[in-house]
Formats: sequence, structure tokens, C-alpha cells
Amino acid sequence: MFKKIKAIFKKEKTFACIVWNGKTMSYPNLTKEEIDDINNNPKYKNWSVTLQKEEI
Repeated sequence: MFKKIKAIFKKEKTFACIVWNGKTMSYPNLTKEEIDDINNNPKYKNWSVTLQKEEI
């Protein structure tokens, strides 16, 4: 139970991305797991994810 409560407050690192699904482009902040899911899941076979490079 403690792990579930801790998971609620745990902040995962997100990455600014450009997601193209063949029709529209969006600019979400995704976690590494979400990016891997889009890249590997057959449900998203025509989608592409590009990480935005932050310029300093």
C-alpha cells in the first residue's frame, strides 16, 4: 500500500516531444514509458515521436 501512495507523489521525468500521427501534430510532454509505447505498440504503427531539443 505504501508503494501505491508513494507512486502518486512520485514525479516522473517528462520530455517535450513532437508527435505526428499522420493527420495531426501535437506537442505533449511524455514520459519515457509513453514514448516507448508509441514507438513499439502496433496500435501506433504510423505514429512518430521526435524529441524537441532545448536550445540554451
